[in-house]
Amino acid sequence: MQPPEREIRAAYGTSTVTVYQAYPPEIGLPAAREGRFPDAWKRDRMTWVIKPR
Repeated sequence: MQPPEREIRAAYGTSTVTVYQAYPPEIGLPAAREGRFPDAWKRDRMTWVIKPR
């Protein structure tokens, strides 16, 4: 069976949802190393909408 092309990974409880976002190495590695996103990361590309049931 092939893994899905896209999937959402999250941890959840009764009052919170934590969603994990993957980044390419040129964004993820500097962010992890320096504790902030590099200039290559653009906030306007984030389009998350999470709706409670």
